[in-house]
Amino acid sequence: MSRVLSVGFAVVALSSGLTACASESGEGVFGAPKVTKTFDVGAGPLPDVASDPTTNRAYVTSTGDGSLYVLDAQNRTATIKVGKAPGFVAVDPSTQTAYVTSGSTVSVVDIASGAITDTIAVGNGPDGIEVDSDTQTVYVANSDDDSVSVIDAETRKTTATIPVGESPDKMGVDPSSHLLYVANRGGATISVVDPTKSAVVDTITVGKGPGDAAVDPPTRTAFVPNADDDSVSVIDLDKRSVIETIKVGDRPTAATVDSDAHTVFVTNNGSSSVSVIDSLTRKLTYTVDVGDGPQTVAADPSTHTAWVVNYKANTVSVIER
Repeated sequence: MSRVLSVGFAVVALSSGLTACASESGEGVFGAPKVTKTFDVGAGPLPDVASDPTTNRAYVTSTGDGSLYVLDAQNRTATIKVGKAPGFVAVDPSTQTAYVTSGSTVSVVDIASGAITDTIAVGNGPDGIEVDSDTQTVYVANSDDDSVSVIDAETRKTTATIPVGESPDKMGVDPSSHLLYVANRGGATISVVDPTKSAVVDTITVGKGPGDAAVDPPTRTAFVPNADDDSVSVIDLDKRSVIETIKVGDRPTAATVDSDAHTVFVTNNGSSSVSVIDSLTRKLTYTVDVGDGPQTVAADPSTHTAWVVNYKANTVSVIER
């Protein structure tokens, strides 16, 4: 696809389902993001998706049939039965383990065999899960308890329960500091958690209804979608403050970062689109139309592929560059 050459702030239609901000679209060696496939994967509803860049696979939870679907960029390649009403999922590529929330527990899934090897009790209403592969730590946001459960992945024990803000949702880990950034949907804040202290060490005010914290290590920033004011707050991880606010689509709910492509993907649940942000310039560069009700997104930086779960449509859209 040709690059947009005109200047100014006009929005230029590139193709069906894709617009770009003409002055900001310089994608360099990467092509314009586009939906290359949208497909049904199974029973649904489909709450969440996680990716594994070592295998170029994505993992999607399906509440209706108790499954974890394994996807490539074209199809569903496998189905793993994980128990009743799975919600959210995180994958540790280093151990080929998936962690899946179900009720007030986390199921530990060996991906190779498809076996549930353990079940760990956590708090009430798990609404997000994250894994730090380097420290072998799993974090679960307990929305109904306003807390985060900390799990030792080696012993498979909950080692701490840390109070955070109101209605914690999705989270992000800084791989250099190993601090955890928790989006508190009910409190318009981000809790900065130091796992070594089992405590919140700072609280950052962001927009209304924050649902995620997507960390970009090279730029030392985190991108926070705020569903209730249609924006993304950009946090400087070192200053622990908001340095920019970017307007996006209707009701942004989740975000993920492809650091190698300097790209942030933000799902706009209310406008059935994904906003694409340049993480270096912190500018909106593209808006990509997807299925109805995009809720969560995961990216593979090795292939520059993103999987978008369209909750209302019960489909997955694949975006490639």
